Amino acid sequence: MFNQSIVRVGVRYGVLGGLACFVIMLLLYFLGANPFGDLGRWSYVPLPVFIFLAIRYFKKFDEAELGFGKGFRVGLSVAFYAALCASLLVFLLIYIVGPEILQTHIAETKALLAETEAEQIRLLGAKVYNEAVAALESTTPTMQAADDFVRRIFVGGVFSLVAAVFFRK
Repeated sequence: MFNQSIVRVGVRYGVLGGLACFVIMLLLYFLGANPFGDLGRWSYVPLPVFIFLAIRYFKKFDEAELGFGKGFRVGLSVAFYAALCASLLVFLLIYIVGPEILQTHIAETKALLAETEAEQIRLLGAKVYNEAVAALESTTPTMQAADDFVRRIFVGGVFSLVAAVFFRK
């Protein structure tokens, strides 16, 4: 049931992948871009690379006859540890840099919502739009890190599924 070699490979490649994601976010921040905005999606690029490398390593050294289930568990393990590492580092970044980075993100998101206000109200309704704007005001570093974690685990899960199909026996 519990396979220690899957966890070891997941931790090794997941932490390295999470660090690579965070380095891209830091690079975006130092270049003056919003690392949580649209350009921040570039920090998801290392996830499929590290998932692919981890499953390939696991198949080569731990289990030559890798099935879909174990391949998916390896990929999901890597995605979990990468998401955990990156989101914890994002949390630390927000606290080290200060609230300015989060306020910049909130301001950019509000501007984007204001640009598409008519369309958003037409699609979602005025009540939901106003609730979204109000919720945006109360964004905390913890909420931003949790959001980053959920997005990374979702993207990693999708790539784990694809890589598990690719590497199955």
